[in-house]
Amino acid sequence: MAIKLYDNVKQEATFWLGRRLPTCEELLLTMSESLERNLTWREKIKMRLHFLICACCSRYLKHLRFMRQTIRGRAVTCETESSTSALSDAARERLKRALEERG
Repeated sequence: MAIKLYDNVKQEATFWLGRRLPTCEELLLTMSESLERNLTWREKIKMRLHFLICACCSRYLKHLRFMRQTIRGRAVTCETESSTSALSDAARERLKRALEERG
């Protein structure tokens, strides 16, 4: 009996909270902005409370953070590779001639 009452109260609290928090679509912009700037304390609280009832948004933010780190890491790698594997002057001339012949 007590377990059923607890489950009912928990379910009602979840629905009550869900009606007062931003929707997933409304939260997308806040999640994206959280990567670029410090959120206000209200935004942080709304986002964390939303995560309590929506595991998908929490997972989405983790994926955003992962992609950001991956892309930033790749950009650094590309910068170092481009400086170490630059074409020689002779190779550039060959490419230039080949492109001019095609064009």
